[in-house]
Amino acid sequence: MSPSAEREISVLVPPDLAPLAPGDPSSVGPYLVIGRIGAGATGTVFAAVDPRTTGEPLTAVKVLHPWAVEDEPTRARLRERLAALAGADGRCYVPPAVFDAEAAQPWLAMAYVSGVRLDTFIAEHGPLGQGRLIALAATLAEGLSALHRRDLAYGDLKPANVVLCATGPRVLDCALPGHGELLRRTAGPWTAPERLAGGPPSTAADVYSWGALVVFAATGHPPVDGGGAGDGGAGGTGGAETGTPAADSPRLAEVPEELRPIVRRALAADPAARPSVRELLGSAIAAWEAISGAGAPPVQGTAVTQVLSREWRGIPDPGLLPRVIHLDDGRRRRRGRTGLVAGGAAVGLALIAGGAYAAYAALGGPAAPAPEPGPTASPSADAPAEPGELIVRFDPAEQTGGAEGPWVYTRVEPAPDAPATPAATIAPEDWSAQWVPVSEDAVGETVITAETEVLCAQFCVPGPGHIEDDRGTYPVTGPDFVSYLQWGRPVIAELELAEPEGDGPPEAVRITEVYPTPPD
Repeated sequence: MSPSAEREISVLVPPDLAPLAPGDPSSVGPYLVIGRIGAGATGTVFAAVDPRTTGEPLTAVKVLHPWAVEDEPTRARLRERLAALAGADGRCYVPPAVFDAEAAQPWLAMAYVSGVRLDTFIAEHGPLGQGRLIALAATLAEGLSALHRRDLAYGDLKPANVVLCATGPRVLDCALPGHGELLRRTAGPWTAPERLAGGPPSTAADVYSWGALVVFAATGHPPVDGGGAGDGGAGGTGGAETGTPAADSPRLAEVPEELRPIVRRALAADPAARPSVRELLGSAIAAWEAISGAGAPPVQGTAVTQVLSREWRGIPDPGLLPRVIHLDDGRRRRRGRTGLVAGGAAVGLALIAGGAYAAYAALGGPAAPAPEPGPTASPSADAPAEPGELIVRFDPAEQTGGAEGPWVYTRVEPAPDAPATPAATIAPEDWSAQWVPVSEDAVGETVITAETEVLCAQFCVPGPGHIEDDRGTYPVTGPDFVSYLQWGRPVIAELELAEPEGDGPPEAVRITEVYPTPPD
C-alpha cells in the first residue's frame, strides 16, 4: 500500500472483491473497510486497510456474530484464545494479528492470503497428484503443529479453511468459543465422531480432520459418504452416521501407498488410537523421501520447505490489482464519482467480473457473489478515434512472448452491432466483444517498459472517479500492466508508439484504457 496523493491511498485488492452490503461497517477498530470477502455461519470477513500506515498490505478482518458471545465468561474465553492464537507460528497457519474481544461485535484481523480454496481447486482441477498431495499433507501437519505445540486445538479443519497459494498451502481460521454448537450443526465429513457427539475441540479430532482432508485431496471425495450437512456439497459426517469406520473406507485404496498407513490411523474411531501431529509430519516427510529418491540437490530450510520447493508447482498466484481509496481523517469520503460512502453503503467501484480465482473466501463461508451490472451511458465505441489514435485490444490469452514480451495487440474498431448502453461494471470479455479487428492484418507487437505511461479505467479497479471522456486517468506503471497481461482479462486501450528503432517492435509510450463513463 502506498500513498498516491493527499487523503488518498492505493491498495492492492483481489480482482473479484465484492462490494459492501447495506448495513456493513465502514470501519472496524483502526481499519478502513473497503470490500466484502465473504460471510459464513460464524461471521463476516471484510477486506480492510489501516489508513494510519503506508507500509501494511491488505488485511482480512473477521467480525463475529454477537449472539455467540453474549455472556462475559464466553467473552473471557474468546479473549484468552485469541491471545494464544496470536502467538502461533505463522509460516503455515495464519494467526490473528490484532483483535478486540470486548467490542459489541468482537473482531480479529489477520494478513490477507491470496490463493484458491482447497475445495474450489479440487472441484476445478480434480485430485492432487502424488507429490503435491504429500506436500499438502506435510504442510497441514505443520500448520496444526503450530497450534498443538501451544496446547491449542484447531477445532474446524475443512477444505474451505485451507488456501492453496503459489508458495504452498496455508491454514486459516479455527473454532472459537461460542461457536461449538453451531459448528457441530454445520459439520461435514471432516469432523471427528466425538466432536459430532458433542465433545470439545481436541488435538485428536484435528488429526482425524487431517486424515479426512488428505483422502479428499487424493480422491476428490471424503473418506465415507453420509447424510449429514457437508462442506462444499460433499455431504456426510463420516462413519458416525454411516456405521462404517472411516479408517476402513475403500477410498483409502486411492491414497498413495506411502501415506496410507498414517491416514488410516488418523481416521481411527477411537481418539486414543490416532497418531500425534508430530507423527503425521514425520510420516509425510518419510513418504516424500520414499518417492523422491536420492540425488536431488539439497534445499535450505525445514523438511516442509524442501518438500514444497520440489513438489509444489503449478498453483498460480491469483494476483492483486490496485484500487484508489479516498480518505478524510481516516474515514472514507465521497469524491467525484468514487462510490466509497461511509455508513456501510455499497461500494460503487468497477469490479472485474469473473476473476480467475476467488481469493480465500470467508474464514467460515463462501465468497459473496459479484453485483449485477446496471445501465450506463453509451460506450466510447460509439465515437470514432481521433486522427492518429491507435485503438487496440491487449488480450492476455494471446500473449506468447513470455514475461519479457514483446506484447501482442490487435487494432480494433467499434463493432457495428455494439449495444448502445453497456453496463458500468461490464465484464472485460463483454466490453472487448464490442470491438472488432480493423483488418485481417491488424495484429502488432510492442515493448512495454518501466517508462511506459499507463492510465487505467477498469482493469486496475480504481473506481469510476478515474474515468474522463470514456478514458482512464489513474496512473499505474508499465510493469503493473505487464503483470496484469500475464493472467488478467482483455483491455481496450489507446496506444501511442515511439518511433521504431532497428528491426524490433516499437516501444509503447502511452497506454490509455478505453472504458465507458458511468452515469452521474
